[in-house]
Amino acid sequence: MSFLLDFFRRLLGQRPPAPPPPQVQEAKARQQFETLQQLAPLKNAAPPPEPTPAPAPEASSNTSFICREPVLNRQEQIAGYFFHLQEHLQERLQGKKEQLHKAYDDALLRSLNSLRIHKLLGHRKAFIHISPASLDNPLLALLPAHNSVLMLAPNQQALDGAQLPTQLAALRARGMAHGWVLDRQLLELHPALRTLATQADYVQVHLAEFDGLEIEALRETLSNGRASTLGPLQWIAQELHSFDEFNLCFQGGFGFFMGDFVTSRENWHPPKSEINRLLTIKLLNLLRSDEDLSVIAQQITADPVLTFKLLRYLNSPAFGLAQPVLTIDKALMVLGRERCYRWVSLLLFDIQQGGYRERVLVEQALTRAFFLESLAGQGQLQGAPPEELFILGLFSMLDLLIGHAMDAILQETHLPAPVHAALLGQAGLHRNALLLAQALEKQQFEATKTLADRLQLDSLQVLCLNMEALGQANDIIEIGHA
Repeated sequence: MSFLLDFFRRLLGQRPPAPPPPQVQEAKARQQFETLQQLAPLKNAAPPPEPTPAPAPEASSNTSFICREPVLNRQEQIAGYFFHLQEHLQERLQGKKEQLHKAYDDALLRSLNSLRIHKLLGHRKAFIHISPASLDNPLLALLPAHNSVLMLAPNQQALDGAQLPTQLAALRARGMAHGWVLDRQLLELHPALRTLATQADYVQVHLAEFDGLEIEALRETLSNGRASTLGPLQWIAQELHSFDEFNLCFQGGFGFFMGDFVTSRENWHPPKSEINRLLTIKLLNLLRSDEDLSVIAQQITADPVLTFKLLRYLNSPAFGLAQPVLTIDKALMVLGRERCYRWVSLLLFDIQQGGYRERVLVEQALTRAFFLESLAGQGQLQGAPPEELFILGLFSMLDLLIGHAMDAILQETHLPAPVHAALLGQAGLHRNALLLAQALEKQQFEATKTLADRLQLDSLQVLCLNMEALGQANDIIEIGHA
């Protein structure tokens, strides 16, 4: 993120790079606005000076990528995701007219609805970042009320004090929650924001803009002005960058947490697991070396935990077997060598009573694995075996989970050569596929587009496959916790 880069430059005594000339910025802003107009035309919007025929959204190669950031609750579980457009697009909205904000919000809502994101989330919440000016957007009616939360972020234009209460009352009547994004500048610019926040369901705070006393004073002000019939106000801490910040907000009563501290390498603590990882790696090597399945069955049967987990997995409703499987020999016959390898590899991510970091990493690793697997047979990956891409995604985060360096892990496992090379950072198709997955996760729009083009993949399809992979990962996690 740009603010992090600037922070580290200041820390190292470096000056941030000079911004591009105003005419270059204006040209890029106009181009991005025209792209948005093609993807999601805003009703009654003034046409651009030189209009050009707009292709259908499905045909647009410049599809705007929406960003997804996990939101954690006090139980250290993923409570939902915060959805917004890329950060560099949001930065260009600063000081812009209300019409442009509405165009961006319209594109975001269209993307959320077309990708059926709410169905993938299940019981989790979708926190959706929009401007209060977009509360009249008809696309809001298509969002399911039970797991949608509109997080309202005012811009420099004045808030409509006459219209807002009616719109917010309509949301509450539908059963849809809403909240306000607060920072120092917004509170100074909009004095009515404190009163509006007391009537909301959620408040999201930019942690870096307030000290501890200011946050405590803000919490007390909003709590005292809140009607008892509304229930407690839910507080979201944004942009947490360390475990200390997380713990500080946790002790301060915040209910939800966001930030890049989840995947940082700070304070590695290998998660607890019932799984014998040494045996698991041994089984992977036996499967790769074409060892007889009866020998592998003996190894699994000797471990009660592995035996229980394999039979539970195979007899879950997802398989729909007419008769339950009761022996490991038969289980391996039903699974086959490749599917058994896949199941054993998943055991490396079996975490017992892990904290927020482990849970998010497991979900991210599974999502990455299913996403890369779905790319098999497409574009430049036409000949890549899907199981190789799956293992590539899964193992690419194993170092973070178990606290060992990647090269040390690879010395203990016999992975396919392209996977081994990609995990070590060596150039190739597998490496490009992994970089594409990482660019999506890091919300790097330009890198995502470049890598998708390099692999001859359609940008919109890449986004859809990534969202579907999230749903598959959630299904696997639910089976594992059944």
